[in-house]
Amino acid sequence: TDSRWSVHTAMSFVRGHGGDLSDFLPILEEEKFYAIEYRDGRPRSRYPIGPSLLAAPVVALVAIARPNWAHDLSTKIPVRTEQFIASLVGAATGVIFFWVIFSRFESLWIGLASTATLAFGTSIWSTATRALWQHGPLVLMLSIAMLLLVRARRRPELIQFVGLPLAMGYLMRPTGIVPLGILSLYVLFYHRQWAARYLAWPALVAVPWLAYNLLIYGTPLPSYYVGEAFNSQTRFVEGLLGNLFSPSRGLFVFSPVLLFSISGFFLSLRDVDQRPLHLAFGLIVICHSIIVGAASMWWAGHAFGPRFMTDVVPILVYFVAFNFRLPASAPARLQRPLSAGVIVLALASSVIHAQGAWRYGTWQWNVLPVSIDERPSRAWDWSDPQFLRTYREH
Repeated sequence: TDSRWSVHTAMSFVRGHGGDLSDFLPILEEEKFYAIEYRDGRPRSRYPIGPSLLAAPVVALVAIARPNWAHDLSTKIPVRTEQFIASLVGAATGVIFFWVIFSRFESLWIGLASTATLAFGTSIWSTATRALWQHGPLVLMLSIAMLLLVRARRRPELIQFVGLPLAMGYLMRPTGIVPLGILSLYVLFYHRQWAARYLAWPALVAVPWLAYNLLIYGTPLPSYYVGEAFNSQTRFVEGLLGNLFSPSRGLFVFSPVLLFSISGFFLSLRDVDQRPLHLAFGLIVICHSIIVGAASMWWAGHAFGPRFMTDVVPILVYFVAFNFRLPASAPARLQRPLSAGVIVLALASSVIHAQGAWRYGTWQWNVLPVSIDERPSRAWDWSDPQFLRTYREH
């Protein structure tokens, strides 16, 4: 996958080489220098360094415990180690997200049900934890920011720290600019007394990163962050609808439980105190959907399901949780069937994402009978949805 150099880059930082992959030339050559660039005359991954920086402490510990493993990195791609680190990131996201929901509803069962939905009923399971993509680390940072924002209702001073994980999220993946920008505006409008400190904390991330970029690339931002995903082949309407509803890339097809995020969003607006925050969350989802819909490769290449929508699933599941507690003005008899409906669709979503997590046939769908990159229209073929590929002969 595109993440194949994440561990090698992490080891480069551990060794103090700053992302230079010269120590690993044998495996780079074997992989035909896939996604390698030479902006400063040295081989480096073209993808963001954020996931590798996050993985570096684990990589350092593994290297100490298994010296031969570290030595073999020059000739191998450590798939199992990469998956292990990605799973740690996913597990940490689950823990943080539980506290987001528990802090909001103060209900153990709502917290557990919502966390299980996030962990198994979305692309967190089938995509983010399968490899050390950019998505898992970004989702972790977004979840930390959400926890700080929710808890700031009782401890306003926590607002000042929200910018730190948001800035880290941008290092993980360029789409992190959406929550960073929108939530920064939210803080500046509704928590002005903390604005100065809020802007100071991200500087701890931004200043070293910008200096690194200037040193390596000669520009404040790497080329990966400057419009590479967009060109004249963009088909916005198809991309937007495809990421939401197509049979092999649609968010609501692979995670039908997230349909309840729509009703949950409107229920969340009944909380007047938190309405600005919930509107900001909703705006993040809308803006992110527009951006990935405008991408020239809206189907996200060789992937399982709605990979590009992975970045906002914590917000969507957060809204789903509001269906578990209707306002007092709603008829009490509606709560039980509504909760049951959420649970049923959460189970259906988990079964669908289990296909991507467990069955290799669903990944072969990307290339059989023809590559999705060569024929993107396959994403709209209802006779051959990706999550059912295991049960069909091709």
